[in-house]
Amino acid sequence: MKIKIDVFGLKKWYKQLLDENFYKFLISLGLLASAPVIASVLFDYIVIYGNGRFKAGLLLGIVLLLLFSGVAVLGWLGWQESCRLPQREYSSSEIADSMVETAEGLAFGAERTPQEWMNGYEWAMVLDDVGNIRWSYGLPQDLNHAYTPGDIAKFARWYLADYPVFCWTEPYGLFVIGLPKGSLWKYSIYSSPDFALSMVRVLPAAALGMLLLGLALCFWLSWRGAKRLETVANGLDALAQGQTVRLPTDGFAGELAEKLNQTGAQLQAKNEMLSRRDNARTQWIAGVSHDVRTPLALILGWAEQLEQDALLPDSSRQKAAGIRTQCEKLRTLIDDLNLTSKLEYGAQPLRRKDLRAGPLFRQLVAQFCESPLAAHCGITLEQEEPAEQTVLSVDEALLARLLENLLNNSVRHNPKPVNITVHTRQVGERFCLTVADDGIGYPAAVLAALNAAEPAENAPHILGLYVVQQIAAAHGGRAVFGQNTPHGAKAVVYLPLG
Repeated sequence: MKIKIDVFGLKKWYKQLLDENFYKFLISLGLLASAPVIASVLFDYIVIYGNGRFKAGLLLGIVLLLLFSGVAVLGWLGWQESCRLPQREYSSSEIADSMVETAEGLAFGAERTPQEWMNGYEWAMVLDDVGNIRWSYGLPQDLNHAYTPGDIAKFARWYLADYPVFCWTEPYGLFVIGLPKGSLWKYSIYSSPDFALSMVRVLPAAALGMLLLGLALCFWLSWRGAKRLETVANGLDALAQGQTVRLPTDGFAGELAEKLNQTGAQLQAKNEMLSRRDNARTQWIAGVSHDVRTPLALILGWAEQLEQDALLPDSSRQKAAGIRTQCEKLRTLIDDLNLTSKLEYGAQPLRRKDLRAGPLFRQLVAQFCESPLAAHCGITLEQEEPAEQTVLSVDEALLARLLENLLNNSVRHNPKPVNITVHTRQVGERFCLTVADDGIGYPAAVLAALNAAEPAENAPHILGLYVVQQIAAAHGGRAVFGQNTPHGAKAVVYLPLG
């Protein structure tokens, strides 16, 4: 194979690149370098945030990487070539075809001016069959002479006095048009037929092999990187679930894994500290509750004896009744405090049993009617037929405490006797318990505290109702508090069916 290159034209092109298009070259090079980076970032985004679809994300990432890189290279090469080529309005063949015979001789086509036809070109001429110049336009003085067949053979393939030229054979002669010096690099390649045929056979296979090799390399690198990132993602999931994280710190994601290990260790230490604090608080409340119950039981028993002693004057017996009532409130408060602490920190076991709602609530309401508070209210139990036959999976003791707290709240926070209605019904897949009275209703501050997402400062003491919310939440339900119509308080507890 023989390659002949015009060194002078190469020098001219390089000088023009440095003088006029250097900044364009830098911009093109930046675009070429940034395109694979953009494709890689897009690929990493797909793999990391692909919602677990690793294979699809990997394949799409490889395709996008190759597509962006290929488009960037082709675009860069095409743009650079368009910048380097002489900017011509019309091709040499169009100009050659436009030439017409006139009375004065050859001339450009009348549809354009000579300046418009020659935009981007330096000169043009037409040679007759013996090499004499028949017509010319802008021809330099040193080129204005007859040409031998050898001269024509040379400049038709290469240059004419360093002018890149194009030649077209027309009926009126040989049309020759020249470009500015150094504006075009012309070269020729010679090869044997066997070499050309072998290139045709080998090039597709070589290109396919290189493509497969690139895909395999990209797949291998991406697979390794994605496995590391998958390990980091699993570590993040474990960290979110409060588990201990111990990730390998080698590979390109080693620094990120090390940071996750440090974060996991810090969170683990904080969780252990919080757990110890919560356990200490729960144990302290349980211990105080136990220590207070014994003297409180003695005071309550003595107060009941004094209240029932007929030898004492009525004023003394009334004071004994007041002592008994306040002791009962204090005992309820201590029980609520102990229970809410256990429910908040998961120390209260949930002993679920499948119970029919009808007999269960009849028994719970009957138990309340036997308590001293029942003398200050009238209570009505209403159960719809579907709700009465509903089977609930609940902790009977906790549900009894829930209803007791609601009934106690209605009696104790109303100065006059009230009428209380306990109503049960089934709403879709939920069991609905409603406790309503005709008293003064909940204060606005109490409702605001019950409906607040976080406890506010100087919030009213609503420990009993807070326990109701906790018991409902422990069973997978919720409690809603509001005002009754036309007046009074209403609490609605929703529980899932068993």
